[in-house]
Amino acid sequence: MTTQWDQRCFCFLTTLFLSAFVAVFYAHAAETPPRPVLRFAYFIPADRTEAPHARERLTRIMQHVQDFYRIGMQQQGYGPCTFPLDTAPDGLLALNIVKGRFPAATYGRNDAARVRQEVKEALLREQLAIDGETIVIFQRLLNWEASKAIEVGPFVGGGNPAGGTAYVYDDERLDTLLLSSTAPGGYYGKPCSLGQFNTHYIGGIAHELGHALGLPHDCETPEERKRRGASLMGGGNHQYGKELRNEGRGAFLSAASALPLSRHPLFTGTRTKAETITASLTALRATATSTGFVLNGTVTCTHPMIGCTLFNDPEFPASDYDAIGWVGRCASNQFTVAVQTLKPGRNEARLRFYGSTGRYAQQIFAYTVSPQHVA
Repeated sequence: MTTQWDQRCFCFLTTLFLSAFVAVFYAHAAETPPRPVLRFAYFIPADRTEAPHARERLTRIMQHVQDFYRIGMQQQGYGPCTFPLDTAPDGLLALNIVKGRFPAATYGRNDAARVRQEVKEALLREQLAIDGETIVIFQRLLNWEASKAIEVGPFVGGGNPAGGTAYVYDDERLDTLLLSSTAPGGYYGKPCSLGQFNTHYIGGIAHELGHALGLPHDCETPEERKRRGASLMGGGNHQYGKELRNEGRGAFLSAASALPLSRHPLFTGTRTKAETITASLTALRATATSTGFVLNGTVTCTHPMIGCTLFNDPEFPASDYDAIGWVGRCASNQFTVAVQTLKPGRNEARLRFYGSTGRYAQQIFAYTVSPQHVA
């Protein structure tokens, strides 16, 4: 027979158990860092104001860029993964407004660090630390003189899996709704359509974000150019959305970009500790093919490898926008990567071995291609 004392004891034990469970649950939740999201700031020089409908327009833009990466990752075999956006309860971007200390004319093209420092200090006052985050800073630093757009501030990006920053512009003419427009009213080096204006600057947002995620420049192959258009991390920022106006094939995400992104915290949803990966080649062999070469060998790496890339960069032209990335295979401490397009003359090969967190170790070597080999 159950007594009143037994019932009180049972209720007490049940309450004690539930309290312990809740305490353990919340303690675990407190120890688990939240899923990383792409952060946003809106930098307004002292003599400028916010562009009209900024949050609505920039939300459309970032959702468009988010979809571009999602489609690209799926096309490269990683599934429809992409980065999450930091949004407010109304579904629009959580756009942190930062009022600059100085007029627009005082921020030059090389003032990325200066802009970031002002943003960092302002957001710290709002309890948001941007170190260790990937953030896009929209700047009101694109000036118009009559019908001519002049780039005043930095338009650049840089970072790694532990965090990065993309410095881009905002303008009232920027809107994915205008990507298909052939109406006049834009400017990029010369007067252009509103659609072309958006191609260059929304494409620039996608491209500089790629750098903030840790991606290097990576050009498409001649065959890809015919079939798919331009690699985003090559010249794809100037081709983005052209297919919407029937002016080209647009831009795509390359295989060499997708590999490291597949392990980036913004794509996996898991924050990782900053770590340094080192690798040393203990054997290396190159075998010529009819159009390039196959490189294979043995590597000793401090972390398990998930894959490798080789960025082949001809000496001329001097910039690395024409470097083509090739994805290789890693099995245990063996690797193989095939380079299928070569240019005669001196070349630099940047061989990257990626660990599970998206970090990489790099080996660089130079070689020369004879004109006869590519004739």
